[in-house]
Amino acid sequence: MFSFKRNILQAGLLNGMTDIHSHLLPGVDDGMKSEEDSLKALMYMSSIGVERIFLTPHVMSDLRENTPARLRAVFERFAANCPYRIKMRLAAEYMLDADFAAKMQDGLLTMGDRHVLVETSYLSPPPGLTDMLYELTVSGYKPIIAHPERYMYMQEETYYRLRNQGYMFQLNLFSLIGAYGHTPQKKALSLLKQGLYDFTGSDVHHLRSYRNAIGACSLSRRQRKELEQLLHNNTMLWDESAC
Repeated sequence: MFSFKRNILQAGLLNGMTDIHSHLLPGVDDGMKSEEDSLKALMYMSSIGVERIFLTPHVMSDLRENTPARLRAVFERFAANCPYRIKMRLAAEYMLDADFAAKMQDGLLTMGDRHVLVETSYLSPPPGLTDMLYELTVSGYKPIIAHPERYMYMQEETYYRLRNQGYMFQLNLFSLIGAYGHTPQKKALSLLKQGLYDFTGSDVHHLRSYRNAIGACSLSRRQRKELEQLLHNNTMLWDESAC
């Protein structure tokens, strides 16, 4: 049976999209370097149908200045200067590293009903990964593990164990087309097929790579159907934030 692929723009998948993972806040991490770059990216994203975006700058030991207070101040200035009809909210992507416990004590930037986006090193888990996720949960947070397909140390049994413990997964949309290599692509396609993802995001850092990925992102009918549910979940997460 043939499975004809269509580009996600042609399929209308991005119309009304809520993107829950982006590095658009200018000058705070390895994403957009200037307000001009961020505004160009937002203009393009708005033109292809994206309506709502969580800005999720990196928070980690190497970026000690990225405190909630500083990020809120940068966000407020940037949002005040944004002329485009695209809704933005501030959250963050937290590295589960040695400084994370202290950051949790200070309070975290979250999405929806205390959902918090977290990541680890791609090569190896941090010491006490399970304990950190558990502490987040008992503290009233709801961990969303960013791009689990990219973690080389995670295998199928790891994914099922984390899911069974109640943790959620966020797919990097362009992992599906090999933007991060063959192994993450293979994992992403498998996890999507098995229904193990909860949300999806672009993880946009730079406009050029984002535009190129959009142009190359052609998916089968089944994959598009599976993504529709994740995109719906994204919007529900945004709606939770308004409550």
